[in-house]
Amino acid sequence: MLSKFFLCVLASAAGTFGSTLPKRAQFEASSYSSKNVIQTDFAIIGGGAAGTYAAIALKDQNKTFTLVETTNRLGGHTRTFRDPSTGAVVDFGVQIHLDAPIVRNFFSRLNTALSQVQLTDFGLPKYFDFTQRVALPNYVRGNVGPDYIAQLNKYSYLDDLNNLPAQVPSDLLLNFPDFAKKVGLSENSTEGGLNWPATPGDPLKTTALAILNDGNHVETAEFQGAGVHAANRDNSQIFRNALAEIQADVLLQSSIVAANRGPTPKSGVQLIANTPTGKKLICAKQLIIAFPYTPDQTNSFGLDSKEKSILSKISGKYFYGGVVNNTNLQAGVAYTNAGANTSFHAASLPGVVEIAPSVSPGYYFYWYNTVSPLTRPQIESATRDTIKFLQSQIAATTTASEPNFVDFQDFSPFHLGPGNSDIADGWYNKMKGLQGYRNTWYISSLFVVAATQVWNNTANMLPSIVGAANLH
Repeated sequence: MLSKFFLCVLASAAGTFGSTLPKRAQFEASSYSSKNVIQTDFAIIGGGAAGTYAAIALKDQNKTFTLVETTNRLGGHTRTFRDPSTGAVVDFGVQIHLDAPIVRNFFSRLNTALSQVQLTDFGLPKYFDFTQRVALPNYVRGNVGPDYIAQLNKYSYLDDLNNLPAQVPSDLLLNFPDFAKKVGLSENSTEGGLNWPATPGDPLKTTALAILNDGNHVETAEFQGAGVHAANRDNSQIFRNALAEIQADVLLQSSIVAANRGPTPKSGVQLIANTPTGKKLICAKQLIIAFPYTPDQTNSFGLDSKEKSILSKISGKYFYGGVVNNTNLQAGVAYTNAGANTSFHAASLPGVVEIAPSVSPGYYFYWYNTVSPLTRPQIESATRDTIKFLQSQIAATTTASEPNFVDFQDFSPFHLGPGNSDIADGWYNKMKGLQGYRNTWYISSLFVVAATQVWNNTANMLPSIVGAANLH
């Protein structure tokens, strides 16, 4: 095997960075001590659902990899609050997976038991308009019905936007209420489609394509009895177990600050990583990008004009979550936001989506939806006001108390995608065309939403990624 120094120099010589000598020198192994040069088959950037799945799958194929993650943990949108002093455990990110072989196999591979989801575990819903500060005691939210499923079947490729046709039907680019009216969806199905859990942005302005991609066959199956979660109600367990197994090949609290990606498999990629122990040079055969690839996140990867013309179109939405106790809210109740006077009772923004009970008594998780970025203090202040309002609504059975916020997560940018005009112009096919270009592959949640689908997509792409590395 070639030495790691020679491979790094080889990749640098073959690359197309086109910079001055001092910049080029940063990609040469001779500029680093040997302990700061990493030679590997794959560089995986991002340790969420996709990146962690890819790392474990590659390990099981006896491939080498280095995973770079900006935070101090793996798991991405799977987020769990754990209080060792009380034993409290609260999942407040990903809640449910589809009961499918890929899920059962991945959980089993990481020594984590699964159990069936009981939707009553998330509380019985009581509806309030959190903006108008009124209770809606007689309101029952509509659920999607056979007419909604018929639309999913008609546009089956919306389960995975990798399969989106070059000519996207114009009906799918209508906002969902207009689409529902045009195709004759019932009011219940329209309302149900507008209120999928954890759907960011203003639902009344969200396209049918986005709603049906979010509330797809996987999502509907999960909410019709085919959902599973970690038996210990800690969905992050698989990611902690994964980290314990691959720790030596993971750089936490680290980020890529420069990249040199060659034009052919023989030239590979070189990355400069800022880590807690200083800069490291990573020389890899192939690069796997597994983080939200919005323009601000990809600036350091030396994009060329082709890549910029495609990746610059991506944006995400703003969505937040957290954990709170000492609320004195009623046990077993999911306090859910609904509009008293809005179309299809869509909740007004910005605002709390829901405050739901957890498996740990007294602990609630909440989600917060907004069209503009907000800070943690702003969100917790607004959520505190909402809890105070709810306390006033149940004053006869509870005592007002000061909520205690114990954890928080910014899930932004959430639900990535381009604008309507770019979708109509065949953007998704152009994005697929970037797979493997300059030894770079894009996984994560751009084409699909649920973790189950992210794992499926990653598994489907890995043979091509490994095949490209074998050409090095």
